[in-house]
Amino acid sequence: MTNQVFLALRKTDAKGFASLFSKATRARIITSYPHSGVVINDTLYHITARHGMASEELKNSQDWDLFRVDAIDSEVLKRYNEHKAAKYDWLSLLGFVLPWRVSVSKWLYCYEWSYLAITGNLPKERITPEKLLTFSLGKYGSIKTG
Repeated sequence: MTNQVFLALRKTDAKGFASLFSKATRARIITSYPHSGVVINDTLYHITARHGMASEELKNSQDWDLFRVDAIDSEVLKRYNEHKAAKYDWLSLLGFVLPWRVSVSKWLYCYEWSYLAITGNLPKERITPEKLLTFSLGKYGSIKTG
């Protein structure tokens, strides 16, 4: 039996110094979601500037909107393991202020990771939370409740 896969979009800012980055992300790309990841069985798989690729129990689920997506849990976990050594892609973030995309193929930022986890493809364009929602909702299109 497969487990449901959810796109996780954080509604709240990070704590401490990282909150400045959250606020800057919100302002620059005009979004309500400063961070993303993928949730399977209450485990959040995401990439952060501090820890790189990480998995942890989803805490404070009220801080997140979870959207069921059409992805297979075992494939997402395989992609996570294949990219476990990935570093946070600071260079790609320049693409949000420069007219062209800059990227290091072995590095990811959180929205890129979510795209890769769900689709199995590295993005060829800038990824935002709204783009994640547009392509990933597929046939489900609902927020996880309860």
